[in-house]
Amino acid sequence: MDLGPHHLRMIEAIAATGSISKAAARLGLTQPAVSTMLRRVEGHLGAQLFVRSPEGVTPTPVGAEVATRARAALAAIDDLNAALAHRLPAAPPLLRIGIQACPALTGLGGHLDALRPDARLQLRVDPGGGRIPALLGSGALDIGLFQEPAGHDPRPRDGLRRLVLVEREPLLAGMSAAGPLAAGPAVDLADLADRDWLDDPLDDGPWPAHFRAVCAAAGFTPRVRYWSSDWQISASLIRSGRAVGLYQPTAASRDGIAFRRIAGDPLAQRVVLMWRPEAEPAAERLRAAFTGVYLGLVQAQRIYREWWDEHPEAHPALLAARVPEGGPAPGTRAPSR
Repeated sequence: MDLGPHHLRMIEAIAATGSISKAAARLGLTQPAVSTMLRRVEGHLGAQLFVRSPEGVTPTPVGAEVATRARAALAAIDDLNAALAHRLPAAPPLLRIGIQACPALTGLGGHLDALRPDARLQLRVDPGGGRIPALLGSGALDIGLFQEPAGHDPRPRDGLRRLVLVEREPLLAGMSAAGPLAAGPAVDLADLADRDWLDDPLDDGPWPAHFRAVCAAAGFTPRVRYWSSDWQISASLIRSGRAVGLYQPTAASRDGIAFRRIAGDPLAQRVVLMWRPEAEPAAERLRAAFTGVYLGLVQAQRIYREWWDEHPEAHPALLAARVPEGGPAPGTRAPSR
C-alpha cells in the first residue's frame, strides 16, 4: 500500500484536532472510517502514530514526524494544484446534497439538475439523519434534507440556515393485513408491546433512542428481534406476521401490509431542510421541489391525507412554500429556525 494524499490529510487532521471524531468531521467522514484508515496506515508503516487518552489523541514521536512531513507534502500538493488551476479551464462548481432516505426522495430525482444548473451534483443518501447536520457543519455538504423526532432539541449549528418544512409527521404502524390488529382503523402503542419489532440497523440519528423512550412511556420495552435496511426483506417479515414496524405516512402501500394510525400519534417526526448560506438559491429550489412531491404523496395516501387536513398546524412552512406546478422557485428568503 502506498500512502496517498487522503492518508496524509487524515494524519494531519488528527494531529491538528487531537481527536478522531473532530478529524472525521473536518474530513467529512465517519469516525469508524477514520479509525479504520488509521489502523491500515499504522499497519503499513509498522508503527503506532497516535496514543488515545481521556484527554484526546496525541502523536507518538513517529506520529509527530509523519504529521510534520504530511503537512509539508500537502502544502506542496496544494501549491501545485493552485498553480495548475490558473492554466486549466475552471471546473464547474460542486453542489453537495445529503438526503435521508424517504419516500419523497424517489420523486425528487427529476428536479435535482435544476437546483443549480451550472454545478456538478453530488448526492449522498443516508438511512438515518444523524450524519447530515454534522457534515453540513464541517463544510462537507451544502444542503441537507432529513427527519428528526418531533420535540427533538437539535444541537445549534453556527453559520447554517434551518427550516422545519413539516412540524409533525405521524408515523404509522405496519402490520400483517391478516392479523387481528389490522381490523380497526388505529391501534394503541401499548397493544404492540408483546409483538416482535423490526428496526433499521443503519439509522444513526436520534430516532432509535426516541422510539425506545416513547415505548417506555407507554409501559414497555420494544422487543426488537429483526434488523433490516432492505425494504423488500422488511416487508416480507411484516407481511408474514413475524414483526411489526414503523412507516412514514407517505410510504407507498405494500401488498399484504396494513398501515394503521397509532392512537394519539405518540411517534412523530419533523422534516427539516438545512443549508449553508452560499447555497440558499439551490435550497429554495429544493424546498419548492420537495413541496410539490410531498403534497402529491399526501394526496395519494388516504390515512395521511385525512390526518393532514385535520392538522394544518403541522405543516405551515410547507404550505407557504407551495407554488403552481411548473412555476418558479420562491424568491423570498426562507426564515431560519
